[in-house]
Amino acid sequence: MTADPREKAATLALRRRLLSNSCKLFFPEDPIKIVRGQGQYMYDEEGAEYIDCINNVAHVGHCHPLVVQAAHEQNQVLNTNSRYLHDNIVDYAQRLSETLPAKLCVFYFLNSGRHSSSEKGTG
Repeated sequence: MTADPREKAATLALRRRLLSNSCKLFFPEDPIKIVRGQGQYMYDEEGAEYIDCINNVAHVGHCHPLVVQAAHEQNQVLNTNSRYLHDNIVDYAQRLSETLPAKLCVFYFLNSGRHSSSEKGTG
């Protein structure tokens, strides 16, 4: 997190210099600089409010207190990917399996819903 926010032009210049062109930017001619989110809303550097209909958090909202608390608690223990053996991933899979038919109880956890619709399953 940045202590002192940059001007929009400075952030845009750094992005163009440091990020790959394949990282597309919405409204590239005059992008909206989002500085925070709360619930279903995002806010730009001038305080304008936007309803977030695009990001992957729409089902719980930005900064949902229960999600923030759960992430905080987990990050105090471990923050890693699913390729290491850890109890939490199998505990979650087991709890999830109890809500589904047996034929749907093989899980592949990813970081967003985009992966579920744009990558071919291998199972």
